Amino acid sequence: MLRLEPSPSAVGRARATIDRFEGRLSARTIEDARLLVSELVTNSLRHASLEGNQEIEVSFSLDDRALHVEVLDPGRGFSPRARTSREADESGWGLFLVAQLADRWGVRHDGPTCVWFELDVGDR
Repeated sequence: MLRLEPSPSAVGRARATIDRFEGRLSARTIEDARLLVSELVTNSLRHASLEGNQEIEVSFSLDDRALHVEVLDPGRGFSPRARTSREADESGWGLFLVAQLADRWGVRHDGPTCVWFELDVGDR
């Protein structure tokens, strides 16, 4: 598990952690994972209203089926809403990208807010 302070450097640290899977995942899966973890950590930074002593936690697991990534924060939580590619907003596209690129994803509210995604390893 990776623990990140709520600072702009958190995004880069989370992205760099994906590098541990090079050689075990395709280049496309690595790039998709980097983009998705960046979006989720950025969402935590922007929307969770974290204080300096609170952390964002990122966990990664890989088995023969999928890469599973979870981003947790102690923020106020949210319910995802559907977004269409026709909306004109310049920001707020993180979860839309997750929905487009991830094979599975979701939000859990049984503790800290947890947004997770999975990327299948054999399909990319």
